[in-house]
Amino acid sequence: MITYQTKVVKIKEVVSYGGHNITANGLVNLTFKASYAELVNTIQCTQMLNNDITIGAKVNGKVQNLGIFRLKQIDISGDGTSKLKFVGNTDYVETDLINNLPLNTDDIKDFRILLKSEVEYEVEVDEETGEIIE
Repeated sequence: MITYQTKVVKIKEVVSYGGHNITANGLVNLTFKASYAELVNTIQCTQMLNNDITIGAKVNGKVQNLGIFRLKQIDISGDGTSKLKFVGNTDYVETDLINNLPLNTDDIKDFRILLKSEVEYEVEVDEETGEIIE
C-alpha cells in the first residue's frame, strides 16, 4: 500500500540578486542568479514545486526572512549558470528586506539563501504490519 509522508527540505545556495518587481495585484516576483558551482542545489529546488517556500537570506552576517514564495521558474544556461524565479504575495513577503539585498554594483554581491519547504513524498507500507518498506 502506498501512503504519503511529509518532510522539511532545506537547501542552501550562494546567489546574487537578480531583481524584483511588484505587480498591480500585489504579486512579488523575485529573481536570484546562481553560478555553475551551485547547479546541484538549483536542481534540488525542483522538489519544491507547488509548495510554499520560506526564503531566508544571510547578508552582511545578518539573517533575514524574506517571506513565503512559490517557485515560478528555473532557467539554466548552457554555461551552467542559473536563474531562480519566485513569486509571492505582498501579504507574506518582507519587501523592505528585499530592497536591502546587495546589488551587482556592491563590493560583495553574493550572499547565501536558505530555501525551506515542507515536501510530500510517497512511501510504501506493508499492509499486514503497517511498517514502512525501505
